[in-house]
Amino acid sequence: MVRPSRLSRIIGQRAGLVLLLGGALAGCGQPELGAPEASGAEASWDSHTQALSYPNGSTRSVVSRRVVYKDSSGTYRAAPGFEQFRAAGAPDGDLHKIRIAEVDTPSTREALVLMSAGQKASSSGHSNGLTGQASNWDANCGDVSCSNVTLDGRSLGMKLQAQGWLPRATTWMAVVNDNNFDHLFDSQKKQQMLDGFVHWLESQVRPETRVIYLAGSSRGGCLVMRMAQALRANTSLDGIDLYVSSFDGVCKYSQGELGTFSEKINNPVRPWGTFYGGWATNMSAQFPRRGRLRIYHIAGGEEVVPATGIRAFSAYAGSSPPKTGTNLDWGWYKQTWVKWKHKEIGNPYTEPSSSDQPRAVAETIDAQLTWLDGFL
Repeated sequence: MVRPSRLSRIIGQRAGLVLLLGGALAGCGQPELGAPEASGAEASWDSHTQALSYPNGSTRSVVSRRVVYKDSSGTYRAAPGFEQFRAAGAPDGDLHKIRIAEVDTPSTREALVLMSAGQKASSSGHSNGLTGQASNWDANCGDVSCSNVTLDGRSLGMKLQAQGWLPRATTWMAVVNDNNFDHLFDSQKKQQMLDGFVHWLESQVRPETRVIYLAGSSRGGCLVMRMAQALRANTSLDGIDLYVSSFDGVCKYSQGELGTFSEKINNPVRPWGTFYGGWATNMSAQFPRRGRLRIYHIAGGEEVVPATGIRAFSAYAGSSPPKTGTNLDWGWYKQTWVKWKHKEIGNPYTEPSSSDQPRAVAETIDAQLTWLDGFL
């Protein structure tokens, strides 16, 4: 595939973005008194995001399989190709809730792509802007699989495919519709679940594999970050480039997940009257081996459930976390703050108001693609 020159593409696409945002920002009033961060937030848009706009991909229909299924007699069985999950020791009843769609499974695998939605918090399905699943994705689920799961062409996964940076013919791709990486599970069970995901992904690696890309929102963001820790600790994978996208990734600070603890770093662009922020983590300490590693975390920090302390993580540098955060770019780790609610970050196509959707998409889905564009 012949790609247009980066300069010409940036000029054309950013010109359109400037027109779009110019109209949106022209009607904005002055920041409210008492929110000093807000004035700098709008001004920093040009310097820290500058996302290009990317064309949609094709909408696809896939089958999402349970990693542990029930046979006709109601007995749990490890699903073919997913044996690593049961072998890691998590209870069958919890593994039964995990559903994964392998979108493309070529025999030659120069790249591996895995994307995860967040935690399923109710009896109904949940939409997600990374995987492209609709709110009723689980309508046809049985004890073995879920048929006719539609992946929206606007999603991160389908947009990525449309770019051709990682050709479908040599790229294995899977989306986790339900990871069941439950925030409330104890640390031991989470580790068993995590080990299953890691060992299963490692089994997809081939001698020719050169790139792994992980992306996740909410609890899926914490999952892919913890998977990245394990993958980067595996010295046999040192020759593989590892890219990680987190969309308001949520780790449980009371368990020290991803090194988080009970110091909140305030979101510098948080809406007036809110307490958005992220639980602090020394990210450099979490990734002592950073060769060929690139991470981009988009943080909002809205409390997911009021008065629970469930919110995103935030990295910091130095001996102690700051009271209010800033955008970070350490080369291997990038973090930008956004004003969007937690669900708006996870699915900017449906959750924000229609007038806010273009900017929300630009600051989330397309911002991550712009970041990847610089490497792929």
